[in-house]
Amino acid sequence: MVSGVTFASDASAALRPAEDARRALSQMHRYTTISLVFVVAAYASIAVVAVETLPVRIALLLGSIALVALVFFWERPGPRWLTIVTLVLGMATWLVTLWLQDNPTTSLLLGTALGILLAQSKRTSWHLVVLGILPLFVPLGLAALFIPEMAASAPVYALVAAILYGAAAAAFLLNRYGWNRYLEIDAARRTGAELAVVQERYRFAADLHDIQGHTLHVLRLKTQLADKLIDRDPAAAHEHLAEALELITETLAQTRSLAFGERRVAVASELANARELFEAAGIRWTTHGSFPTHPHEELFGLVVREATTNILRHAQASEVTVRLGRGSIVVSNDGAPATPGPLSGLARLGERFEVVGGSLRTASVGGRFSTEAEVADSPADADIRPVSPASPLADRSSETNK
Repeated sequence: MVSGVTFASDASAALRPAEDARRALSQMHRYTTISLVFVVAAYASIAVVAVETLPVRIALLLGSIALVALVFFWERPGPRWLTIVTLVLGMATWLVTLWLQDNPTTSLLLGTALGILLAQSKRTSWHLVVLGILPLFVPLGLAALFIPEMAASAPVYALVAAILYGAAAAAFLLNRYGWNRYLEIDAARRTGAELAVVQERYRFAADLHDIQGHTLHVLRLKTQLADKLIDRDPAAAHEHLAEALELITETLAQTRSLAFGERRVAVASELANARELFEAAGIRWTTHGSFPTHPHEELFGLVVREATTNILRHAQASEVTVRLGRGSIVVSNDGAPATPGPLSGLARLGERFEVVGGSLRTASVGGRFSTEAEVADSPADADIRPVSPASPLADRSSETNK
């Protein structure tokens, strides 16, 4: 439907995240995870090749397998047993490396595991980042004290361990930071859409109140008058009752028109309402051209309303552009879904445009979805009234993103 009743009846559908948004979020998570797994596996393979003693190589190989599995949980706490196994293997590999004085790149295993643990926490302070290197430095310091041969090479081991731990912690923490910001933006977007739905419900309720409130007051007066006149002047009482019945019939027709989006609408009011909805949802809004007065202005107003509804419900737009012309309106947005669903409301409007000799077309090209409505008119029955600069519908070629 075109009207706000669609928002009220289909609120659950409007509040659900769009399929494209969920897909984009999933793709981003998958790409980040695969990238981290590939990088960790590549560096672990280099470390396995670089070591010289068989015990260290075996320990490093087993620990690398556990580490790669732990990477899949870089943004959330993983299974406890997997975390413990990875840390134990990482510490065992580091201790054997120090005991046998093997290649210090084996610190990659324990350092990366510690970096993942830091990223798994929702809030990580720099104190924890600094303290996280202690599991590497404490065994190294003890080895330098009790193994004479390690005293001279300890600084090199410490430098390599610090670099590998720092790189791993930075990589995982930065990815977690970016992921958190993305989730916050997505949550804010969904909140904006929810607020837009609430605002549309309020608009529909206000329209319904305008219709029903006045009618109920008049009916109350009519029935009171009829009750007072029923004995003294039956003819006058019946006249009041007839007027009340006529008013009820008119109100039912107006309510039905409101429910089906057929109530008299104006392009100016629909553009103003659309602008408020998009601004509330954080979508940049731009209009170009002059506002047309047209014999079929109501149809153009319904196009703006239906396009607004579809963008808020189905698209993931960041910008909406409206172009006004002589007997034409084009509404486009940059959030076209990959697989557009059926747009029954626009289809019904298209039939109404055909009846008056016009056309309504939709197109999805390069991620932009546009709705173009046009009705040919003549100078005798239509004119173009430029929007005054003080009007909220004035040309907004550089509208800011609210």
